[in-house]
Amino acid sequence: MSEFLDNIFNKVASGKSIFKKREVLNIDYIPERILFRDEQIKKIGETLSPIIKGAKPSNLLLYGKTGTGKTMVARYVMNKLNKYIKDNYTVFAYLNCRISGTPYRVLSEIGENIGVKIPFTGLSLSEVEKRIFEHLINNGIKLVLILDEIDFLVNNASKRDIGNDILYQFTRYDSIYTTMGNKSFVAIVGISNDLKFMEYLEGRVQSSLRSEEILFPPYTVEEIKEILKDRVREAFIENSVSNEIINLIAAYSGSEHGDARRAVDLLRVSGELAEREGSIKIEEKHVHEALKNIERDKVQEAISSLPVQEKAVLYSIASFSNGETTGHVYLKYQEVCNQLGLQPLTQRRVSSIINELDMLGLVSAPIINRGRHGRSKKVELAVDKNQIIEALKNDEIFKLLFNAV
Repeated sequence: MSEFLDNIFNKVASGKSIFKKREVLNIDYIPERILFRDEQIKKIGETLSPIIKGAKPSNLLLYGKTGTGKTMVARYVMNKLNKYIKDNYTVFAYLNCRISGTPYRVLSEIGENIGVKIPFTGLSLSEVEKRIFEHLINNGIKLVLILDEIDFLVNNASKRDIGNDILYQFTRYDSIYTTMGNKSFVAIVGISNDLKFMEYLEGRVQSSLRSEEILFPPYTVEEIKEILKDRVREAFIENSVSNEIINLIAAYSGSEHGDARRAVDLLRVSGELAEREGSIKIEEKHVHEALKNIERDKVQEAISSLPVQEKAVLYSIASFSNGETTGHVYLKYQEVCNQLGLQPLTQRRVSSIINELDMLGLVSAPIINRGRHGRSKKVELAVDKNQIIEALKNDEIFKLLFNAV
């Protein structure tokens, strides 16, 4: 094993890298020049500019599909804006609600950003909110809260009420505490992939949020080509990435999704595969292999992040070879819950979970006409069954199912 590793490391140490500045291809990299988003940058800048004078700006909602530049542009504007802030009371706090995972962790991370230590567990949500608001008041903090994937707080029926309440408390902060002579405020910049996000909000939250909305359209293939050329110039040594390779990656990422993030990620993985092989340039075979790797990793990540009940529904769907109706899936799901010692959810809730899995691209659930039997959903996998099995095998709970087979 030691010799095997020595061979790998010696190959890297003695070989010439095709990368010049690898970090340019990282997901959180913010370039000095952002292409094709001048209008959005201008609108966000104009909306948030009152902060420079210490005034509260309007709340903002940035909409658009994955990879359309929402997060990058928001952080770009914040970084630029921060240079004009002359006081020590304005705080920009960024967090991703999906990665945070739970409403408690969302609040905990907000606390951490402003200097409030929240224990890992043990407090009620209202107590955490109270500690955050008291700190804001006592220190006169002007908080600009950037909530990436804000829809994650409310798009799941099981936690919608909690998510709505959190948003309501933060959007009402100013009207409650500024009447007490307090100069602090909370401004929210929400970032969402879901154009129906506002539909998940209660009327009181919609009213208090009163946000300006900015749409980020998908990039065209030609725009993705230019974005890739820009990153190639910064990230790679000369002549290691041809125009043909750029066109191929843009075609993969732009024709269906308009997703620049996917394109840059595909470029990075292709470069890493070429480098491991000792190649002096990226070839078509590296792009094809990189695409397979990314698709596999994407499915694994999506499944791993699912709650246990959603995994149980997915496992039940995977048990059928040619798809089945919601009713048959529910019967199988009840069997799975019995095997795992889980309390089964209602059929209505399982139907809702199937819709959520459909939105994630893990299953397909079209409504079909069954003649005199009426209309029903035909539920089937939208990804390779083996990928789902592989992901579930890594789950401690679901190991019981596979060990029993």
